[in-house]
Amino acid sequence: MKTVLAAVVLALAAPALADADELNTTGSCPGCDLRNGAYSGAKLAGANLTGARMEDSDFSAADLFLAQLDEARIDRADFRNATLRAATFVGASMQDADFRGADLSGARLKGADTSGARFEGAILCNTVMPDGELSRETCQ
Repeated sequence: MKTVLAAVVLALAAPALADADELNTTGSCPGCDLRNGAYSGAKLAGANLTGARMEDSDFSAADLFLAQLDEARIDRADFRNATLRAATFVGASMQDADFRGADLSGARLKGADTSGARFEGAILCNTVMPDGELSRETCQ
């Protein structure tokens, strides 16, 4: 019985492990399952993560400059102190995500669900907010 249970657990985890390998190898992974992943400090500039499942993942201090996260699900993800300049989050679900101290200069969040997300200390210069308005709040 234990062998069967272990096989089922491995079979269910295999797609997520393959997706994490794809991200680590290619730097992109559209539509991938990256839930609960540990990517703190990762260098993912220009990554295509369109439609990816990234809930509860740690991307703190990661470099996601010019990354495409449109329609991604990043609920409860940690992006504290991450570089997200010019990244796109159009239509993304960002509920309860943590962007404290992150640089979102020039990012596009139009149509994103940011309910409960934290942006204290984040740089939002020339950032297109979920309502389509341009933020110049932290421009120097």
